[in-house]
Amino acid sequence: MSKNSYSVDLIKQMAVCDANYIRLLKLVPELGAYLDRSFSKHIDSVENRPFELTADEPEKALQGLTTQFCIADQVDENAKVTVEIKILEAFKYTTTLEIIQKPELKQWMTNPSMLVRVYHDANTAEVVSYQGHRNLKPRYSRPNPKMYHADEKMQVNEFLGEWLAHCLNVGRSIKAPELTCNY
Repeated sequence: MSKNSYSVDLIKQMAVCDANYIRLLKLVPELGAYLDRSFSKHIDSVENRPFELTADEPEKALQGLTTQFCIADQVDENAKVTVEIKILEAFKYTTTLEIIQKPELKQWMTNPSMLVRVYHDANTAEVVSYQGHRNLKPRYSRPNPKMYHADEKMQVNEFLGEWLAHCLNVGRSIKAPELTCNY
């Protein structure tokens, strides 16, 4: 094996995905309903839920739930930069989330967007699509036609972790009231 070849560190990759699962539970507490199957307790507080609780598929009540965090104030136009986490699909053991950043900041960069699959039975979360690129392999040969890094999947999952950590550290819920001082 040459010095430049990349080998997948499965333990590290799983640790990153497990940490992302924990971060997502902190950011979207409703996902905690999967841990103890107490959907009615977690869902009662959700406004405008698109599905009602049913005995055979109570997790469907989470589908469509959107959580937003303000992570920065834009200098111009008095707008806020937000991260939006939306539950696209909810099943007994898995949930698919769409995580996007708004508004578009085209003058500087392409806003990140990804689909994340959450595996509740394994307590882990991994990126299944980043910027429209799906089915990322754990390892790529170099060079490759799409110009992926050898460890592209690992880098994308690490980026998700950094993004979620940023939301936890500096983000504030859109639902939180603005505090003003009146003197």
